Amino acid sequence: MNLMRSISDGNYPWTGMMFGLTISSVWYWCSDQVIVQRALAAKNLSHAKGGCILAGYLKVLPLYLLVFPGMIARILFPNEVGCADPDVCYKLCGSRSGCTNIAYPWLVLELMPHAARGLMMAVMMSALMSSLTSIFNSSSTIFTVDIWTRIRKNASEMEQLIVGRLFVIILVVVGILWIPVIQASKGSELFVYIQSITSYLAPPVCAVYVLAIFWKRINEPGAFWALMVGLVVGLIRFAWEFSYSSPACGEEDTRPNIITNMHYLHFGILLFFITAIVAVVVSLLTKPIADKHVTLYALYSYSSFYV
Repeated sequence: MNLMRSISDGNYPWTGMMFGLTISSVWYWCSDQVIVQRALAAKNLSHAKGGCILAGYLKVLPLYLLVFPGMIARILFPNEVGCADPDVCYKLCGSRSGCTNIAYPWLVLELMPHAARGLMMAVMMSALMSSLTSIFNSSSTIFTVDIWTRIRKNASEMEQLIVGRLFVIILVVVGILWIPVIQASKGSELFVYIQSITSYLAPPVCAVYVLAIFWKRINEPGAFWALMVGLVVGLIRFAWEFSYSSPACGEEDTRPNIITNMHYLHFGILLFFITAIVAVVVSLLTKPIADKHVTLYALYSYSSFYV
């Protein structure tokens, strides 16, 4: 394995791995509602810090739980996981672009004993349900508290509860309808699909978050318009790229050069700087936040060790 690949590498260029993934990771671990809600649920600041440290150590495990098993599956099942013929791939997994997504389930079904198969499938389903419930809970909370209460200022708690549940149902329906798009995109590589979507939508949030911590002059108009511009640019790239289907194995890639030659991680870096520039320019052209409303938080404070 070599993480420091060429900058023109179509899979994992070193610039994208070093800087593009860092931008996505800052968004996910520092500002994503799914993660933040777990820190906010801590008993006190010490428990929150301890949970974050534990999560950092646990992130070492995917190398052994996901990456290495994927490499093993590629070696043990070269004709299935690493199929090169589009017709063979379609017969195996229903996709003409590749069958890498079946690597982990294939290992479980082919190598593990019967009792362990059921246990492993239960573990995988439990992990999936945990992630989905977190996403649904976060999304419904954001919609109900931040959007619906602005539309209905006097909404009762029961009304907010019903609206939140209905919004979850809508999310489930949209998720089911979106499955064919995922299957047809990015050569049916689920990991690449997730990372590309993150690179199109996360950098604006990361840029505003970092500027808000390290630059006192940023204000609400700067943050708002930076997020809007970043969202529009990211959605344009998202719609443009996913309007084309990934070529099957052995087929010529006829997509535009800006899609084939500009890696999604590199686009994330570009989008980060575009958003940061918009935030800086708009903030400098508008009225700053009054000093009495700005509080600087130290990353480490003496009193925090005694919370």
